Amino acid sequence: MGNIGAERFLPAEISLPALREAAAHCEGCDLYRAATQTVFGEGVPGARFMLVGEQPGDQEDREGAPFVGPAGRVLDRALEEAGIEREAVYVTNAVKHFKYEPRGKRRIHQKPTVGEINACRPWLRPRCAWWTRR
Repeated sequence: MGNIGAERFLPAEISLPALREAAAHCEGCDLYRAATQTVFGEGVPGARFMLVGEQPGDQEDREGAPFVGPAGRVLDRALEEAGIEREAVYVTNAVKHFKYEPRGKRRIHQKPTVGEINACRPWLRPRCAWWTRR
């Protein structure tokens, strides 16, 4: 199928719940084929900060939540050192599905291509526009 982009999967109503539901059915790039599930984003609407990582990792793919694995622990420590509560941050990733290479029983992180990142860009655009209107 290739990287047709997520634009056609965007909902008519731009809200976090509507975007989350629509992203769960996105086939805008081939990453959805091997991933366990879509890892959308997490946090409260109107959070003071929005952090965007590269892509979900193995644990994020299995749990369906961003920044719950090793990178999440690093983020939590960094936020704590900066005096920022996790609840003040909305976290998401540029790519919504875990890209990996199987090696035995392990799934090794693979960097998403520019085409895969661009395919997922529509998920960030409306959210960022929605975010700034809050």
